[in-house]
Amino acid sequence: MVHYRQSPQATVIELLPNRSASWAETRLSLFVICSFMLVIGTFWTIAGAWMILPFSILEAGLVAFLLYRVCLSTYQMQIITFSQDRVLVEFGRHFPKRSWNLERNNTFLIITEPRHPFAPQTINICDGRQNIELGVFLNKEDKTSTLEHLRAAGLHIRKTLRLSDF
Repeated sequence: MVHYRQSPQATVIELLPNRSASWAETRLSLFVICSFMLVIGTFWTIAGAWMILPFSILEAGLVAFLLYRVCLSTYQMQIITFSQDRVLVEFGRHFPKRSWNLERNNTFLIITEPRHPFAPQTINICDGRQNIELGVFLNKEDKTSTLEHLRAAGLHIRKTLRLSDF
């Protein structure tokens, strides 16, 4: 998802991955799946095949861990803030973990076109010293929207590269 806000002081572009389930919905599905696995393991334990229960517990724990990690990765975000003379790029989940402060006059975009027509293009923001990839987690439509918002904010495209040219 791409959110665009403009005020007299700054322009802000927020890049968020598409999230099909909230944390509450993920917890509910996790509870249902793990409960079902543990009920099956308990049934086999009562039936006399007690060796299945530890593997059922292990499987439920692994599924819980993996669902948690997938849900956690959907909360990452990138925020690009344009002021009169600076471009601030921030990455993080719930708060900025990394940030770059670029000079607006020296900042430009490098767009790399993909080899396959269904793959999204790669958008990098550069200032001559730093090269930061934007929207790694975005789909093709969201990357196109991001590129339009970046152009509207006044950034120029210096290079358009194709991976097949290398």
